[in-house]
Amino acid sequence: MMKNKKYSASVLAVALGLGMIALSPAVEAAPIYQPLDYINGATNEYSFRMKEEDRVHEQNVRKIRFEFQRDGDQAKYDRAMKEEQKRHDQAVKNIKRDYDKRTPWRR
Repeated sequence: MMKNKKYSASVLAVALGLGMIALSPAVEAAPIYQPLDYINGATNEYSFRMKEEDRVHEQNVRKIRFEFQRDGDQAKYDRAMKEEQKRHDQAVKNIKRDYDKRTPWRR
């Protein structure tokens, strides 16, 4: 009788364990996929262009500041910053013009 209780307890434990394994998901849920057209997370061409221009502008400004820290030439720094700001403003203006006219960037 004692063997029967041990046997039935082990069978129940195995059944319970197998049941838990069967109910648990074998493969974790896949992450929700949201298609993005562009690498930087933009969903349209104009947003992509603006983000890229901001990235390029920030990179150029960092380069100008680094060179200023190396040589300390204030006039050169002011001139370079003014030219970079002018370049950035023109690029943003072109992107906004294309957006307003709904003209495609690539042809």
